[in-house]
Amino acid sequence: MTKQEFNLLSNKYLQGLCSVEEELLLLKWSEKLDNENQLTISSSEKEEIRGRILRNIHSKIPNKHFSKITKIGVGVVTGLAACLLIVFLLNVQTIESLSTKPSNLFGMEMKNMTLVDQKILLKDGSLVILKPQSSINYGKDFNVKKREVFLIGQAFFKVKRNVTKPFVVHSGDLNTEVLGTSFWVKSNTRNNQIEVSVTSGKVSVYSNKVSDNNNLNGVILTRNQKVVFDIVSKTIYPTIVDNPLPILTPDFSKVQLIFQATPLQSVLSTMSKHYGVEIILTNPKSNDCQITADLNGLPMFTQLDLICKSIAATYEKRGTVIFITGEGCN
Repeated sequence: MTKQEFNLLSNKYLQGLCSVEEELLLLKWSEKLDNENQLTISSSEKEEIRGRILRNIHSKIPNKHFSKITKIGVGVVTGLAACLLIVFLLNVQTIESLSTKPSNLFGMEMKNMTLVDQKILLKDGSLVILKPQSSINYGKDFNVKKREVFLIGQAFFKVKRNVTKPFVVHSGDLNTEVLGTSFWVKSNTRNNQIEVSVTSGKVSVYSNKVSDNNNLNGVILTRNQKVVFDIVSKTIYPTIVDNPLPILTPDFSKVQLIFQATPLQSVLSTMSKHYGVEIILTNPKSNDCQITADLNGLPMFTQLDLICKSIAATYEKRGTVIFITGEGCN
């Protein structure tokens, strides 16, 4: 086991996700680390972590086998205690209270203080890719009746589907709720904006601000859509992601964006299905335009640029819809 694997397994242990075999592997391998690095922590800290490790193992295996484990050298457990403490201090810290959160959210906070993305596996099997200088926290009741996390900064979420337990990400006054999908949440305090973009599935995004008719201010997003939330005005602006990607379908490999004297409406219909983005022609005369082009491998907005230039038209984004305007073709 490499040191990187040890660090990942240590993080898994601190989240309570290790099996008995993995905990024993940690105990054994930590002896090597302790010999290589003389780590210093207080006796009380060593005893606390040592006792916690052994109690965890004891709770998972019969008593007749546990006596063999307690014979492991004190140095081994001490080394593991030191290693886990360092991982604990760098990556995970227990929080006693969250004054701005509901009182039942006394749990774990994870901070990425490194310069690279950090992968975190939550108890429900969901994956979080936490960007540098970002953090998430969640309560002890996570995945009991609900799945709720609080984010500061930026993170990608790949949520394991569970229709009985919606997954909610709170980022300031903006809430993102899903059953099972993948999406980005990016908070930019310098611009007073929070951005949520969807890579798969559907996402419900809403703010804590209640409208005049007592309804929450929110929208439903699908693949290739995003919202920009203005932190000051509490306003949500839905739009299209900067680089829409093709929607993977069973017949995806058969889709070819190669057109030979094809009516414009047919071309746009193919593109709309390919990217899951609604495209509207404002002038019916544009239906008569014929398109001959190979658009394979090009970004969607580059494809639209080429199409519009060929027929002397323009396009603009209005929310999550693209409108094409032109004089039409004779």
